[in-house]
Amino acid sequence: MILFKRKTLLISFFIVLLVFSMYLMMSGNYPKVIYRDTNVPDAEEVSTLNPPDSESVSAKNGSEKDFFVDYRLERDRLRSQEADYLREIINNPNASQESKEKAQKDLIALAEKVEKEMNVENLIKAKGFEDAVIILSGDSANVIVKSEGLSTKEVAQITDIVTRTTGLSMEKITIVERK
Repeated sequence: MILFKRKTLLISFFIVLLVFSMYLMMSGNYPKVIYRDTNVPDAEEVSTLNPPDSESVSAKNGSEKDFFVDYRLERDRLRSQEADYLREIINNPNASQESKEKAQKDLIALAEKVEKEMNVENLIKAKGFEDAVIILSGDSANVIVKSEGLSTKEVAQITDIVTRTTGLSMEKITIVERK
């Protein structure tokens, strides 16, 4: 009974997460590139202007630098939980054959998604970008690139990589800059 409640809770969580991410993706115009505000001073400038707050500024600056690492760690943790849940279904002797087959297909799809994301991220880095993460969700992709400003050529390069690797059309891709 407890195992059933846990599975139901996990499934409900993933469904809510999927619906929320689809809502966020559908609420914008595709393709789009989000540029950061260039009028906002850098953390170094703020710390020289306001010395008493330099600790909080440097802490914030440190967390900004770790965004890509933190995101990957959290994504890997959630994927690991999802994979464990699917393996539990596959190995459960009380589960129906139908649910075991669906869990196997979902596990294979998860592995393929992980591989696509890793390939896109590495190809973007190979083009000379410092770092990037991609979020594949259903039939769309969000790419977050570490950049001071993307040129039209760079946007085209990133879009080309994502379309070739994932098979998604250009209007299903959002590119976000992050310093």
